[in-house]
Amino acid sequence: MRFSRAKPTGSFRVYHPSSRRVAAHVDTLREARKDAAYWTTTTTSPLEIQERFPSGAWVTIETVKRGATSATKPHSSRSAKKASHATKKTRHAVKAKTAGPSDKISIAQLATLFGLPDWDRVDDMNQDTYWEMARGAEDTEEAERAAQEEVYNKWYDAVESAAANLFEHHGLELQPTGKKGSEKRSYDLKIVPSKSWDDAANKIRETINGVGNFHFNDLREFLRSGPYTAKQAVISHLGYIKRYPDVYGSSSASRLYESASR
Repeated sequence: MRFSRAKPTGSFRVYHPSSRRVAAHVDTLREARKDAAYWTTTTTSPLEIQERFPSGAWVTIETVKRGATSATKPHSSRSAKKASHATKKTRHAVKAKTAGPSDKISIAQLATLFGLPDWDRVDDMNQDTYWEMARGAEDTEEAERAAQEEVYNKWYDAVESAAANLFEHHGLELQPTGKKGSEKRSYDLKIVPSKSWDDAANKIRETINGVGNFHFNDLREFLRSGPYTAKQAVISHLGYIKRYPDVYGSSSASRLYESASR
């Protein structure tokens, strides 16, 4: 049985806990299950299917034992990636056509919404930092992972803090949802009103009027312009929340982010 110690590049990996080696790394859970089924024919020990979370941590989501599923030969990484990307494009296209505005938003989408540094950029900028923080550690790989997680947590908290501040001005809150991420830092968040969707929609209407491209005399006129429900009006105009500081002279998202990052 040949396992590699190379760092996986996909979102999922097949892991052998006894030897602490990686058997395969792929882009989708379905592909990971196929590979795990194959590798269980070469060992009597159970294997773990792990998912890489945004913090960089690998979390076990399934355990696979010999005979649990039918074994097929592992696919090539190149063909797997092409198939995965094609599937993702198709899925996203269908969603774009059928799904309305969602009240779910990820921490990465929040960063984009407010023009803040994304995690990939922050991660790349801190590669030397991880190495410095891990220097001299007995297990340098584990130390680098811990350093990366520390930087990720700092980035997450700064993005969430900046977004929450500006959302609050519009009667909105961010609540953790979904299973990705940690208990303290959920990767996905849900947008909810502090009082009501009508109240939040009216506050966004006021910001839109302040920006000056459009003007709505009251909430009713704003909703009729869609037409929207109050919730649809809010979700469809989240981009205006970033402009609140331009209208009222408060701290911008970038300044709030920088302040929280210190």
